[in-house]
Amino acid sequence: MTNSKRLSSANVNTLSIEYSALDATKRASFEQLALGQKVSFQPERNDAKWYRKLFALPAYYWVLIAQVVVVLPHAAHLPLWLIGFAAVSIVAQLPHIKAKFKKLSHLKRIYQSVQMLGFLLGLLGLWLTYNTAFGLDMGVAFLVLCLVSKLWELYKRRDAYVVLNLSLFVLAALFLMDQGLLTTLEVIVGAVIVLLAFIALNDDSNANGDGRLRTLGVLGVGALPLLVVLFLFFPRLPPLWSVQLSGQQATTGVSDSMSPGDFANLGQSTALAFRVEFADERPPQQQLYWRGLVFSDFDGVTWRPASQKDQWSSRLQAPAWIQNAFATVPDESRAAPVNYKVILEPTQQNWLFGLDYPFSEQPDINTTSEFTLSKDQPVTQQLRYDVLQFAQMRIDPVLTEVSRRENLALPNEGNPQARALAKQLFEQSGSDPVRYIAAIEQWINRTEFRYTLSPPRLNTNRIDEFLFETKAGFCEHYSSSFTFMLRAAGIPARVVAGYQGGEPSRNGNVWEVRQMDAHAWTEVWLEGQGWVRVDPTAFVAPERVEQGMNTMTQQQGAAMFGNGASAQISYQQYQMLQTLRRLSDQASYYWQKDVVGYDQDKQADSLLKWFNISSIMQQIIWLATSAVSVMAILVFVIWYRRRKRWHPADLPLAQLSKRVAKHDKLLARNDNEGQLAWLERLASAIDSRQGNNVHSATSQLTDSSDPIVIQTKLIEIRQNYRQLRYGRLSTFDSSHSEYQERLKQLKKDVRALL
Repeated sequence: MTNSKRLSSANVNTLSIEYSALDATKRASFEQLALGQKVSFQPERNDAKWYRKLFALPAYYWVLIAQVVVVLPHAAHLPLWLIGFAAVSIVAQLPHIKAKFKKLSHLKRIYQSVQMLGFLLGLLGLWLTYNTAFGLDMGVAFLVLCLVSKLWELYKRRDAYVVLNLSLFVLAALFLMDQGLLTTLEVIVGAVIVLLAFIALNDDSNANGDGRLRTLGVLGVGALPLLVVLFLFFPRLPPLWSVQLSGQQATTGVSDSMSPGDFANLGQSTALAFRVEFADERPPQQQLYWRGLVFSDFDGVTWRPASQKDQWSSRLQAPAWIQNAFATVPDESRAAPVNYKVILEPTQQNWLFGLDYPFSEQPDINTTSEFTLSKDQPVTQQLRYDVLQFAQMRIDPVLTEVSRRENLALPNEGNPQARALAKQLFEQSGSDPVRYIAAIEQWINRTEFRYTLSPPRLNTNRIDEFLFETKAGFCEHYSSSFTFMLRAAGIPARVVAGYQGGEPSRNGNVWEVRQMDAHAWTEVWLEGQGWVRVDPTAFVAPERVEQGMNTMTQQQGAAMFGNGASAQISYQQYQMLQTLRRLSDQASYYWQKDVVGYDQDKQADSLLKWFNISSIMQQIIWLATSAVSVMAILVFVIWYRRRKRWHPADLPLAQLSKRVAKHDKLLARNDNEGQLAWLERLASAIDSRQGNNVHSATSQLTDSSDPIVIQTKLIEIRQNYRQLRYGRLSTFDSSHSEYQERLKQLKKDVRALL
């Protein structure tokens, strides 16, 4: 018997030591993992699902996961070497990597050296990459470098708090680069992971991770109403300063040069280029030529813009012939300008797009002498601008010698067959430019040219190879060759690159122009008419101009992408991606329009319309009142959820205990005391009548001061309570008639004492 007791005592002591060690391990798991010590962190439930195991991860791993989610979205605009340094820094913090260092002093010494060296080399790399100490992208990159460098001294919980707080700033910096819907989703995901890491830091002893997701939900639900209030009422202030990105990579379908024949295959991108909101009726499809760059310089392979161009920012600054341009148009054909708004996606370039012929009176938008809209700085964020279209205009009715030389220039050598054909057709046309253009169109129609997005690659004499050998190409091939033929005949001509057509959005409210609508056409100068648009693509594929690129692709199907099985696969991928792109772009449009575009003017209009708020003081009062109301509701909800909930049979006794406590706190029920035990203690105190306090307290429970009456009531209360909580009635539903009858009697007896 003694040995058994000793063995039992030893087992208890052993279990106590194990539980103490386990508890200490849980409390110190972050520091132990941060120092590379081997710590078991398996969930207590071995059959836990993968997501439960994920939530059960120690806080140290959640901090590292947060860094991956925070840094990864910046890979699209930060230098690759910085992203590589971030990846190395995160991997180096893994416990099994740190465990390779046998001594703690070696670990800290080596990591501190890498931290200092990496930070200094990172500063040098930023300077060499951006060539400046200022700038938006430079600042964001520096912020990421600071976060990454801090990871090399991640040993204590306070280090983790610093890292996670800095991570929130790095996440917010994404909005400085882009405010699109995808970026917003990335920031939301990153913020959720960072919050989970914060929760895990404060709940690291929870081996199963229970309650972490619920805590996140409580935080999120509580923050959403306040977020809505701040979005609606917080005053929208204009920016105190503006900064520009230094990136130079173009992302649109129109580049600053054109080289037909460089690519053997042109992809059909359904990415959005810009949207258009027309104030009045939209022009017909075949008139939707969205003018971009004008190419006058040709070296035999590549078309580029002319180096010298005049520009003005208002109609009054324009030359006299521009100001009087409408006077040269007969009254019967003169039309009022078309007013519309363009919402341009980021291009990282400074030229804009507008219908022939565009003009904008916005002070930050210039118009060149070739009617190309431009800004002083590249378009790094979605841009909204108003444009006027002057369709009936005579551009350059008198051509200057400089412009004539620019638009007649050809290389001295190359493409002999095209030169010879141009000379022949021009002579046959009686040297009449109009008849010559018609002759080229007839020759193209007789020669069986075809429009395709998969033309053969061209070599040196690209014009000759296209016109006399391959006879297959897209708009760039036709506009380039046609312009070459005009110049070869001594007729000034130039190439215009932009977009043509487009299609309505899903709800029909706006007009959408996509990258697949990129187009190139020719402008020819005619005596007495000035520059006149001629689209040689319409000679071969008039449906491209009249119906749009999307309709043409649907009609021709896989033939647009070449021959064979690969063409069919490309066409199917195009259709699927186009549908997904449309849905994504529509969501992005409303996000930009209603959320990102919720500026000062829209806020003022909305608040006046919805709440009749007409002054900043009223707006601030509404903001404060709404915020306080939301906070009060949240506090009430939290209190209501955490309030002590009583069983229906316990609530009357709680009221009785509260009444007794007013006269003698010693007679009130203790928190760790059962209801029946308390009733027995109260009855014993009354029965013994020990002390004036007992008599005074109990005599106030009923109109009668007779202890026998009080004892009788207490006995009945005990019997009813025992039946409701532990007897036969405890198995009944609380709505059962017999249960309700006994509960009613219990309440009646308690009220008799109150």
